[in-house]
Amino acid sequence: MTPVTDLIEEVYEAAAVPELWPAVLDKIAGRIGSAGAVMFAVNAQHAGRLASGLAARYYADQASDASAPADPRPQRAIAANRAGLFVDHDLFTAEEIEQHPHYVRLRSRGLGWCIATLIEAPRRDFLIVSFERAFKDGPYGAATVATLDPLRPHLARAAAISGRLGLERAQAAAATLGLIGLPAAVLSRSHRIVAANALMEKLIPRVVQDRPSRIGLVDRRADAQLGQSLLQLDHHASEPVRSIPVAATARTPAAIAHIVPVRGTGRDIFVTGESMLVMTAVAHHEIASAKVIEGLFDLTPAEARIARRIGGGWTVEETAVDLGRSPGTVRQHLKSVFGKIGVSRQAELVGLLAGSALSS
Repeated sequence: MTPVTDLIEEVYEAAAVPELWPAVLDKIAGRIGSAGAVMFAVNAQHAGRLASGLAARYYADQASDASAPADPRPQRAIAANRAGLFVDHDLFTAEEIEQHPHYVRLRSRGLGWCIATLIEAPRRDFLIVSFERAFKDGPYGAATVATLDPLRPHLARAAAISGRLGLERAQAAAATLGLIGLPAAVLSRSHRIVAANALMEKLIPRVVQDRPSRIGLVDRRADAQLGQSLLQLDHHASEPVRSIPVAATARTPAAIAHIVPVRGTGRDIFVTGESMLVMTAVAHHEIASAKVIEGLFDLTPAEARIARRIGGGWTVEETAVDLGRSPGTVRQHLKSVFGKIGVSRQAELVGLLAGSALSS
């Protein structure tokens, strides 16, 4: 069996650049006669995976099939808390391997055996690196353990480094937005707060709530829209609602909550964040420029110009005359503005952009 220790440098390169992990894992898999590899991340806040080779196709298919059985190996490995490398028979009985729905599904897709290691990462995360073998090739034996074992501590250290760097990047991203006056929080795949800057922390729990299920907003209507936006983010919807009006209270002005997606291989694993929540306050009786409104609500330039005038108390007719448009055209643009901002009435738009309390 081909040695794998010459891949140590590439393993540590992946530690700093998570996007490289699938290719590195695929190289190691090829050396030990595997059909691919998968890296699981499991903790109280999120669970994710990245995979290579045939394993990538298997788990992509599993994620798209709501009826697919869950993979029991990550939780079983954590419960066993085994040191070093382990194989299927270290975690499951022969009967379980034969009958468990996940193993049945693995075999139906040509897979069926694994060799893996458990890694404890920052924030009590657990990472599992698992190499997957075709069922026809039989379970991993002592020769594979001997080949892979010298690389195992380097895999563990590199994965832990990725986790630490990911957390630091999340904190830095939130802190950078704080420098320009924006409260921000980086969210995990399960939409919990991974990192928040000081400005965002001041809004918790009066405006923003760090719930066990997901991040939330005290404003019930805004929270419902936030939940919808996060759900669309989970399904990679092309045009999710990501700018959400938040009603003013006696202690806080009206604000806009923005959900900003963060994409890239490895981000689900190494807590760099699935998305960010950014809050923008709207000052009382102060209407932002059309350019600012355009950016806040993802409007077109024409929609932003109309929104600013209507928000300032202009009528549709006055706006039409000022912009050289017909009232019908203004109403059509206004309808689109309502949909993007998440309001249903002209008075709500006026109240939001002027900073006064929204209607409940």
